[in-house]
Amino acid sequence: MTRPIKFRRLEKIFFIFSIIVFVNVAHCKKTTGYFWQVTDFHYDANYSTSGDPDNMCHKGNSSSPNLIGNYGNYLCDSPWQLITSAVQAMYKIQPNPDFIIWTGDSVPHVNEKDLDLDKVFMLIGNVTAELMSVFQNTTIYPVLGNHDPYPSNMMPYDVEDTKYYKDILDVSGWRAVLGQNESKQFMNGGYYSSHLSEKIKLLGLNTNLYYNLDKLTKGLPDPANQLKWIDNQLQSARKKNERVLIIAHVPPGLFELFEGMAWFYEDFNKKYLEVMEKYSDVIIAQLYGHEHTDSFRVQFDKEGKPISALFLSPAVTPWKSTLPGVGANNPSIRLFQYDRETGVLLKYEQYFLNLTEANIASDPTKWEKEYDTSDVYAIDQLKPVELHTVLKGFSDKKNKVFRKYLDFNSVKWLVGQNCNDTCFQKHICAISELDIDNYKTCMAGGQTTEHPETSSKHQHSTPEPQVPNYMYYVIGTLAVALFILFLVVAFMCFKRGGRVSAPRYAKFGSLSVNTQNI
Repeated sequence: MTRPIKFRRLEKIFFIFSIIVFVNVAHCKKTTGYFWQVTDFHYDANYSTSGDPDNMCHKGNSSSPNLIGNYGNYLCDSPWQLITSAVQAMYKIQPNPDFIIWTGDSVPHVNEKDLDLDKVFMLIGNVTAELMSVFQNTTIYPVLGNHDPYPSNMMPYDVEDTKYYKDILDVSGWRAVLGQNESKQFMNGGYYSSHLSEKIKLLGLNTNLYYNLDKLTKGLPDPANQLKWIDNQLQSARKKNERVLIIAHVPPGLFELFEGMAWFYEDFNKKYLEVMEKYSDVIIAQLYGHEHTDSFRVQFDKEGKPISALFLSPAVTPWKSTLPGVGANNPSIRLFQYDRETGVLLKYEQYFLNLTEANIASDPTKWEKEYDTSDVYAIDQLKPVELHTVLKGFSDKKNKVFRKYLDFNSVKWLVGQNCNDTCFQKHICAISELDIDNYKTCMAGGQTTEHPETSSKHQHSTPEPQVPNYMYYVIGTLAVALFILFLVVAFMCFKRGGRVSAPRYAKFGSLSVNTQNI
């Protein structure tokens, strides 16, 4: 008979292995954080359930007013019930985020005669108070939208005239949201910097100064000196080995749903992209609102290397755009997961409210998860290279991943829509070409850089699937379970005098873990 099997060495190996697993899992949990992005509330205090949808759901002269929902209408902006429902949903889903990003536009799409500065400050102030009252212990980072000044789009640029920005701080309550240093910077033109941690900085920008409907800033070299300030901030971050998260309302580039519609004046678009490229090694990501649609952008350098990732979050307001063919959206909110040490964005989860169902359902505050980027796009980090992989996977207008993206683009307001070749090309060119001239070349079927997405003749490859983050937890759990199993066997063995008969041990001898699907 053979000598008894000694378990000490085996136990030691599994003990060390389990310690490593536990440490890695604990470290992962410690360094993984969450933050919300919410945008484009467009709160309309005059919304009425007996109003006229053709008149922004305001009371009109219609002899037979349409009874419309308490939570909104696709032809109108947000009633207060929708605002509170969105904020409460954020709290219910993740009540303890590290911070909240609020990317502007709290004022509705109404005629200027129905507004004045006092109303503008009141509307922004009401939304501010709601966020602060629900998330009492959470830092909020707001930026202004193009509808937040009065008149809309006319953003003050003269640093000597800071009354508007002072009133946003004092009347709308942003001084209580921003810190003392941030508020002081904000006075210079509605932008500021803040540290999320020792090595991660946030820049809250006022890109409305570059918006091509702002008649005040047209032709100016650097409104409110913001471009110079951005350069200085990013240069300083590089010297200090810091990483930077950019947040703003209006994004650079063009609208994916309306051919040729750029958001910035062309000269500002070029200057802004140049700064983003210059410091792409410092920038974590860029987060925007404004479009009301769900999309993303990949900025490339002149050699075709993906260098920056831009994420465009859809709106809370369901308002249907007046632009032909653009449409409406379901209300939405976005939860990011990120690495607290590096700032790297790992994924986001998109939540939405089906407005049609909400207005008739017994539980109208039910916000659902629409999708998770780690599942839908099979990437475990939201870096430029990973987004480029997703883009390459959009092989044609019938591609399954692209069709999902298309449904998400309107937050499932329009599902299974017909997208012809022009429609497909508009999305691809908007995602891959932020430069206006390059976009035009792309739409004409030409290739503008080394990356092949700009050519309509190119057949894209499907991205290789990647292992989502949650699978590491599964692997860790299996390892721990296996370790416990061996401890049980060891205990039984020692209890019997250190001997294990061959038949009893044999039933564990063929034990294996199928890792093919992990």
